[in-house]
Amino acid sequence: MVAENLRSPARDQTSGMCPTNMVESYPIMSMLCLVGLGMGVGLLLGQAVASPLAHRMWHEDTLTEKITGQIRDAVQRAVPQGLARHFS
Repeated sequence: MVAENLRSPARDQTSGMCPTNMVESYPIMSMLCLVGLGMGVGLLLGQAVASPLAHRMWHEDTLTEKITGQIRDAVQRAVPQGLARHFS
């Protein structure tokens, strides 16, 4: 009785599974785990490579942003102060 409790087949199967048997038993789950692991490693490596380059970049206004700023400034100067409060 005691020997049977020590060597239960359910415990031996779950704790003693080698990776090959695990992949054969659960192919979809193992594939999803590896895809997730690959994406995580890829994101970490991409972040590590891109972060030093991102500090050197700066934003330069496009032509549309420059024109929009000029129009906004011209309208602010032309509109009376009381009316401008309603638009901001």
